[in-house]
Amino acid sequence: MLKWPEPLRPAKSDWLQAGAVAAALFLLYALTAPRTVALEDDGLFILSSYFLGVEHPPGYPLFTLIGHLFSRLPFGSVAYRVHLASALFGGLSCGALWLCARSLVRGRLPAYLAAFGLGVSPVFWSQAIIAEVYTLNSFFFLVLVFLGLHAAAAAQGAAAPEGRRILRWMAFLFGLSLSNHWPLMLLVAPAFVILLWGLRADLVRRFGNLLWLVVAGLLPYAWLVYRSWQPLPISFYGPLESLREIWFFISRAGYAEVDKSTTATFLDHIRFFEFQAEQVFVQFAGVGALVAGVGFVVQWRLLGRRIAASLTVAFLMPTAVLLLLLGFDYDSMHKHIFHVYPLPAYAVVALWMALGFDWLAERYALRRNQVGAAFAVILLAILGVGAGANLWEDEGWGARFAQAVLKAVPRNAIVFGQGDPDLVPMAYFHMIEGERPDITLYHAKGLVLGNRLFHAERTDAETAQRIVGEFIQKQTGPVVGTLGAVYPFGAQRDHWLYSEIDRTASDPKKVTVDVTDDAAAFFDQQVAKANDSNAWVAFVQGELRRRYAVLLARGMPRHVPLDERRKRELDLLSKDFYGALGLTEGLMLNPEGYSAGVVAAQLNTVRQLMPGDVPKEHLARFFYLRGALRANVGERAGAIEDMETALHVWRTPDNPAIKPLEDLYREAGNPAAAKELQDRVKSFKQPRA
Repeated sequence: MLKWPEPLRPAKSDWLQAGAVAAALFLLYALTAPRTVALEDDGLFILSSYFLGVEHPPGYPLFTLIGHLFSRLPFGSVAYRVHLASALFGGLSCGALWLCARSLVRGRLPAYLAAFGLGVSPVFWSQAIIAEVYTLNSFFFLVLVFLGLHAAAAAQGAAAPEGRRILRWMAFLFGLSLSNHWPLMLLVAPAFVILLWGLRADLVRRFGNLLWLVVAGLLPYAWLVYRSWQPLPISFYGPLESLREIWFFISRAGYAEVDKSTTATFLDHIRFFEFQAEQVFVQFAGVGALVAGVGFVVQWRLLGRRIAASLTVAFLMPTAVLLLLLGFDYDSMHKHIFHVYPLPAYAVVALWMALGFDWLAERYALRRNQVGAAFAVILLAILGVGAGANLWEDEGWGARFAQAVLKAVPRNAIVFGQGDPDLVPMAYFHMIEGERPDITLYHAKGLVLGNRLFHAERTDAETAQRIVGEFIQKQTGPVVGTLGAVYPFGAQRDHWLYSEIDRTASDPKKVTVDVTDDAAAFFDQQVAKANDSNAWVAFVQGELRRRYAVLLARGMPRHVPLDERRKRELDLLSKDFYGALGLTEGLMLNPEGYSAGVVAAQLNTVRQLMPGDVPKEHLARFFYLRGALRANVGERAGAIEDMETALHVWRTPDNPAIKPLEDLYREAGNPAAAKELQDRVKSFKQPRA
């Protein structure tokens, strides 16, 4: 084994082999990257890159600039070009990991195991094929680890001047990394402090100069603020014109209620810790994680306490410590949001895997063919898991959904969208690919698009709703919303893929169900049986099933036999949690009135089908519907209990239980409780896009 503090000085062949690793994985990612827009943040990163716009907080200005360069490539769709930026840094990250492993482990084969093991692991691969910031973040992290190892080694040897030169590069690159994803890089910064502890005297003495280099790396944020003042097609909040607004944006203060949910409990933390432990095994196919466990144990003797402590802290900070800092609700969506954050930790696991592999081979005196066979078994196991999670995932579903909506909406329509699931992919096709030039897109909450009707951070919710309502009233053409975006503004014709303001209806609360054959065909082909492995896509598909079920049950006659298609749809939806939830709601809204017994039986089906990680929005909806049923049959106390549970589960102004709960308190002769409820709701914050 390599004995610390002897540093590896990479030879030309080492650089070539690291480059070969990067090139091979870049090719893999380029071949498997989606050719069109995907869901999550993919569409917004593509839009901000293409238009040099302002991304969601904290802005990610460095990725925006890099993505813009890639968007100008002369081949492929704009989406694919920006995906290649993530692919490039995914490959480069693994090349840097190969060099880190070579700095710690004697042989080259363990370094290949580390580099390719991380590169084909499920989450890393998934982030290397869409427009996201995590491979660029991993690249900075691993380059800094490599430089830190050599700076620390130089400090303990006779190469102190070389160590000081490396420090200058580390300071600048660390500042630059903060311009990409400052929360994750600040989180792992203590690991670099431990690694460079032997250079603390130099760090203190040269702190001022090094700080200026860090500040130089932060200059992309100055560009972001300047850019926000321009009339941009894509600008998340609009112009940042005061220090308060700049800090609000860059600090991610607007996401405080997302990072710290008011409904998260200690149990949510426990379940997330279990999920994280499971994920380490999943990412490295079990066997790789076990070998990494060996590497974790032997690192303290083979690498020394300082390096071992540095790697351990780098693992713990974006996993255990981050879970303690965050207050996510444990559900399918938040698991998916969190699962990309620990990528730096997974890079450390890959290094431990290399170290454990090398130690085991030496400890048991394995022959070359045995070592090669073990290498192949571990890598193929990880590849199998990674390929299963990425090659068969339907990354194009979000694009098909957006195009189906764009095809369906009427000509010259004003279209309000909600955010990532609908507005952003539609904006990609409309603003970049030139589809449906006759329509005009707006974000319902004044975010993302530059043509906002109000500045989201300078306008309270009541005023914003009034502005949108007045704007809609002035329109003479069609006004539509996707996923319920224009619900409060008058009668509607609900076409499932979108809802349209119905100006012909005399009753402002009237809802006319009108699902076209094209929409029904899209449901049958793309939604009815879909359950994507990507939790974000699955969430949208589930919401669409719920909405379709609402419309189906709402218009279902009591005494007229259903046709075969409706029977098939009803049977399918009744076996799915989201479908069953929507059927319950639709039955309660049906103008012919289904009995309380029928609705109660449907609610019981919902409970039986409810997954353990159901999003709290839908858990709250279950209690809201049960409370409404109890209120309808005169069980006021039970109704209040259920409505309060719904509000406790999902504390947001969008909770449908708020108004009926207030009415129940007033009917019960308890105006004090109604007033307390109003005050409670005022403390809730609006959810972000």
